[in-house]
Order: sequence, then structure tokens, then C-alpha cells
Amino acid sequence: MRTYYDEDDHEGYEAGQDLLARRFAAWAAGQGREIDPYAVVSALQFRHTSVDGRLAHWTAASVRDFLLSYVPRTLSATADEADLVPETLRLFLRYLHETGLADPAGEPLADLDGAVTNAMAEFPAAMADERNFGVSKYWVMKAARNGVDRSDLDAVNAFLSEVREGRHSYDAELLDELVARQYLEQPERALPQLPVSLPPDSALAEAAERSLLVVRLRKLVEWVGDGRALTGTGALKLADARELVSLLDTGDDFERDLGGEVQTVRSSADLPGLAILFELAKRTRIVRVVKGKLVRVAKAAPLVKNALALWTAAFDALAEPRLLVKDSGWAPGYALLLDENLDIVLPDVFNTIYGMPEPMPVVRLAESVWLACVEGTYLDLEPSFEPIWRAGFAHEFRRLLTRLAEFGAVELTVGPPDPMYSMDLVPENSELPPDVQARLRAALDVPELDLVAFTPLATRAVRARLLAEGRFAPLVGDLADAAPAAVLGVVVEHFDEEAATAEITGWLAAHGGREAGLPLLLDAIRECPFRTRASVMLEILVGSLPGGDVLLHDLRTDPALGPIATQLLVDRGELALESVDEREGLLGVTEQFLVLLETAGPDATAATLAEVPGDERGHLAKAILASGHPDLVGLAELAEVFEQVRAVRTAHPLGGLTRTSRATRRGKKRRR
Repeated sequence: MRTYYDEDDHEGYEAGQDLLARRFAAWAAGQGREIDPYAVVSALQFRHTSVDGRLAHWTAASVRDFLLSYVPRTLSATADEADLVPETLRLFLRYLHETGLADPAGEPLADLDGAVTNAMAEFPAAMADERNFGVSKYWVMKAARNGVDRSDLDAVNAFLSEVREGRHSYDAELLDELVARQYLEQPERALPQLPVSLPPDSALAEAAERSLLVVRLRKLVEWVGDGRALTGTGALKLADARELVSLLDTGDDFERDLGGEVQTVRSSADLPGLAILFELAKRTRIVRVVKGKLVRVAKAAPLVKNALALWTAAFDALAEPRLLVKDSGWAPGYALLLDENLDIVLPDVFNTIYGMPEPMPVVRLAESVWLACVEGTYLDLEPSFEPIWRAGFAHEFRRLLTRLAEFGAVELTVGPPDPMYSMDLVPENSELPPDVQARLRAALDVPELDLVAFTPLATRAVRARLLAEGRFAPLVGDLADAAPAAVLGVVVEHFDEEAATAEITGWLAAHGGREAGLPLLLDAIRECPFRTRASVMLEILVGSLPGGDVLLHDLRTDPALGPIATQLLVDRGELALESVDEREGLLGVTEQFLVLLETAGPDATAATLAEVPGDERGHLAKAILASGHPDLVGLAELAEVFEQVRAVRTAHPLGGLTRTSRATRRGKKRRR
């Protein structure tokens, strides 16, 4: 059982959705609570199609969005027909917390419960307001108001044909708004980010204090003093520019050699280093222009004093056009191409570098940025000019990285490229054209080349932006205070082996060391109601511990974890099947069927059992159900599957297994 699935893992997600909905329904029934099955499936789809895709991550804002926006948009039902939806969500959120599935980055259950209560008052009006409808719901509900049975697809299609013939009126203006909103508000799943590690905030603050960017911005603010007059175009006066170039050590030259002709700079805007600092100071709002005069912003004094906050604010202001790669004079077309697309490509560059375990070849980034800029711009280049433009563009991109290195955002080194950056350069990768792949293979097939990596300051800043966008950006050490089930659940789904080891090691250190903390983690696995999830939790736990294999052997006799530990040892080749006694063997078989039930569902499990001859199946059922396996919920569900196969075989001895649809089996009513 997972709570995160890749966007294109349709089969995995559907199986996980069915399992979670099925187990929740049984849990709710055991408490005598009535639920709306649609609400559970819809809540999971709502989270699966979100930016981060985490099924068990809920906040008060997402609760409100689901009940007052998503459900009114997607559920073709009246408020009375959907009256169980809010309470079902409330109960489902409690189920996630009680089973240890809730994401630790979500909000406390009490806050979520309060959000449901607050949204319930607005839910009926939201469900009835046509402005909240999706396009499909608009037409289905309109058909219903005209006496059409919503469950009759043919009747609904006939009604829509009548609409196209002009036999029914509708609000064309509202429909246009719904169509536009449906297109604009469709969430896009973001690529998952690898876990990152960061120094303590105190070390980051010290790094910011030492950065040239902060030093220069502070000196600029101090230089402004009570105010400095600007030119009519809003630029610094040339005399002031000369003073600042020296004061801030920007490296700008006031004379240029243009083809043998020396020209003197006539405007401060033609001094790239100073112009960038001047612009960043304005964008971070530590200075501003008032009536032709540059003045300090009094409210920004705390920001100027806080080096880490000032550096981050300036870094966040970088990704805007016309800042880093050109001055106010003439620039080649490829330089303008990069400059005008900075707001699009620079965040992508940052997201690409972020979290990479090894420095990235600059040539790979440059090629990607070139493709992104060309894709969004009409370029009518002759074939002979394209290589010239591409080479010039790559040069400008390297200048951009050099500027970022000067600001303390990236580190530029020279060395061998890691093989991981060549692994996708294969014919099967349709995302990169063959000529691009050929160029990259040739460029990467060298002993040394330019490499780029983030500094901790930039990693911290980009992570903050990702989180603000609603994305998941795990940080090693961030789970130190999480519950045992939560920390294991997150690392099994989002951490690589190295990061998982660091996270679990840190968690144990924060909870009294291995002697005190390990029993807590093992208890969390014992209490996990899903065998597939418990198995991967135990596997990653023992993999992160010195002597983990010894622990697995010790757990063979554990009543709850024994079947999993034995199976893991067999899978690793550390335990021969011949050495497993009859009891362990039976528990292992039971474990395999329970895993099949969770991953494939009751129908597929029934189909597998139907292939077993009747007498053998009867003995198998009796043995499995009496095996003493600790998963009582799974065994009860498996007993129903055995009974289903037995009943079908008895009623139709020659007809084979009849598969019942999921919707019928669960008593679901399909809704449009």
C-alpha cells in the first residue's frame, strides 16, 4: 500500500485506490458509520492529480478546496444527494491518522476536522451554484432538470443532440467561463524532487554574511544615504556610477574596445555588474525611486540586517527578464533570446540542478535551455546559422552561470561527468531529438568538462520556493519529530537508500538512540494494517541499520513481523526454503496471498485461486485461514474471496469463474 504513485502508473494507482477505499469502508462499517464511497475515491483522485500527488497529505486549505471546489465541480449530484460527502471526508482523515498513513507534513487532525466543520456550512450552496460546475456537470445537471435520467447515457447524449439542434436554451456566457476555467485550473503534477541535506541555519546565515551579493547590496543601501538623484531615464548618474563601481568592486569597465575603436561608457545602464545590483536592490525593495530620486526603504531595514533573508530575496528576484545577460546597448540575438526568457528557463534550471547528487554538466543544461527558448520563440534561421547561434547561446549561458557563482548561488568546477547524465541518451528516449542526443553524447564523452552544482544557500532558497508552490521537497532531518510510522512511510516512498539511512539514523539519535528508538519503529511496522507497506518499511529499516541482517533473522519468530522477515531473507538469498519449517512455510504462503490481495485486488486473487483444483483449494483455504497469521483484516477479506470462488464453482461447475465488477461488488453507484 502506497500513498504516492507516479502520474503514469495508472494500474498501480487504481489498485492502491481500490485497496484503500475497500479497507476504509470495512473500517467505517465496523464503527457503524455510513459513508459515501464516491467521496473516498474522489478525495484520493483529488490528491493524486494535485501538484505533489501525495494521497495522505491534507491541510485545512486542501479540505476546503476539495469540499467547496473539487466536489461541486466534478460530482453531478445535488447537495441533498451529496450530503454524506463532508462527514465521509472527516472520517477518512481520521482513518489516515489512526492507521499511520497520514503525511507528517500535513496539518494536525484537529485542524482538519475543524476545516470540515467550517466548510460544511457552505457546502450546499457550493454544490448548487452553477458557477462552480465543471463543463460535464453543467450539461448533466441541465439534462436532469429537463427530466433526463442521469444514469442513462443514451438519454443524456440524446438531450445533448437536442441542445445542438437549438431545442434547449443555455447560458452561453457562463459556459464559456466554465470552459476557460477548466482549461486554466487543470493542475499539473510536478516532477518529484530528491531529498536534500542542508547545514544548520546558523551556518547558512554565516555564508550569507560572507557573500558578495549581500556585502554589495548593503554597501549600496548605505551609499544611498538620504537619497541620490537619478538621470531623467531613471539611471544612476555617471559620476555616481564611477564611485559605486569602485566601492562595490563590480568589475565594470568605463572604456570598451569595439573592433579596435575605444568607446567610453556614457550611461550607468551600460555597466552590467552595477546595473544588475541596482536592479536587484530595487526588486528586493530595499531602495526605491521617488520623484527622480533613489531613496532607502525604511521598512526594509530589518531585511538589510538579516543577511540570509536579504540573500534569499535577491536570489528570488533573479528569474526576471532583462537582468543578467545584457546591458542597455546592442546585444546579439542569441543573448536577447536567453535574456527575454529568463523568467521561464531560470526556474527550470534551478529545479533541474536542485537535489542532484552529483554536479551537473553545464553542456546538458545549456542544451535544455536552448531547446526551451527555441520552442517558445519563432526563429527563422538558415541552417548554417543555427550552430553559430547555439554556440553563442551556450557562451551566454555560461556567463549567466558565472554571474550566479559570483552571487554565491552555484559552484562551478571542472571534472569528469557522472555517467548518470548520459543514461537517457538512447534511441528509446523520445523526449530528445536524435541530433541533440548525438551532440550530447559527443560532448559528454570527454575526461573533463564544466560542471555546476548548487550552494547550500541556493538549495535552501529553491526548496522554500518549491514548498510555496505546493510541491514536496524532502529535507533530510526534517522528520526528526515525526511519529515512527510517519517517518518510515515517507522514507520508503520518497527517499533513496542513502537519504533514508541518514534520515532514520537521525531519527534514532533524536529518540534515545537505537536501544530506545528501534522498538518504536518496529512497533509501528507491527501496527501497520497493510502487509505490502509493512514489508517495505521493514526492508528499508534493516537496510539502514548496521547488522540489519541479524535483526531480520531475530525477527523470524516475531508473531507480527515473522512472515515478512522470513520472506525478505528468502528473497535476499540468505535463507534457503529447505530450512523453513512447516509453520513458517504456511505463514509464508499466507503472506504471499495477502500481498496478492492488496496489490491485485479480490478479483485477481479469486482468478488465481480458481486455477487451483477444488480439493486442493479447499485444503489451502482451511490451512491459510487457520495459519495464525497476524493480519486478521486481510484474512477476513481472503476468506470472502475463498467463499466467492467456492460459490461460483458450485453454481457453475463447467462455466469457470465469473468475475463481478468492482462497482457491483462494492455496491457503488456510478456517477458522471
